[in-house]
Amino acid sequence: MKIKNKLIAVLLILVTLPVFSQEDTTKVIERPNIIKWNLTPIALVGPASIVLSYERVLKNGQTFSVGGGLLKRAPRKNKYGETIQLFDAVKRGGFDINADYRFFFKNRNANPVPDGLYWGPYTSLYHLNFEGNSEVYEDNVQVNSVAIKTDFYMYNLGVQLGYQFILKDRFSIDLFLVGPSYTHYNFNVKFDSQVAIDPDSDFYKDFKEILSTLLPGSEVILDDIDFSTGGRAKLNFIGYRYGVQIGYKF
Repeated sequence: MKIKNKLIAVLLILVTLPVFSQEDTTKVIERPNIIKWNLTPIALVGPASIVLSYERVLKNGQTFSVGGGLLKRAPRKNKYGETIQLFDAVKRGGFDINADYRFFFKNRNANPVPDGLYWGPYTSLYHLNFEGNSEVYEDNVQVNSVAIKTDFYMYNLGVQLGYQFILKDRFSIDLFLVGPSYTHYNFNVKFDSQVAIDPDSDFYKDFKEILSTLLPGSEVILDDIDFSTGGRAKLNFIGYRYGVQIGYKF
């Protein structure tokens, strides 16, 4: 089964779990909904990224949530804080889709669900892309022109441990504390240059460094890419989820 089909199957399971896991269909839950804003992509990807989620408290004391949003990679900076703009960006974007199901530790938590310690399965899909062009100069003379196009996909399927604080029965702070996952990377890069790029040139070295900062985790697989023409690399390994969300309960 392809990884995309596996992800769809997991999403369907997470969505249908609430239907089959309800125990008390007569219990009334006050304010069972939470709308959340994920702050982590702002710090890791860029300030223009917006990812929201919706969590629903079920009558059996468990919850499920679905979320998604847009990702936009911020321009990279060097160690001096200066913006690195090797390419003039034509397009820089992406998206995040995620879902999870949560089991709260009733004997451990003093307050009602969804306050307290929880665990449960989760799945997510991240996509980032970048397109740009660069003119290469030597001694103030243009010697080359390079166009680049990259696509980066990351599929995650894992189990998380987290803690959610409910403040004044209205506001939430949701912390992803531990979240190991099976992670699949799919990284594609294509570029076209007027003149073959010299691997020993400063441009080539800067290009490789910039590419490793544009896409999280890509440094792991860059060695498998042929930078003279582009290429594709795939990798499976153990990933990790962490982060913080703030929300409003209603």
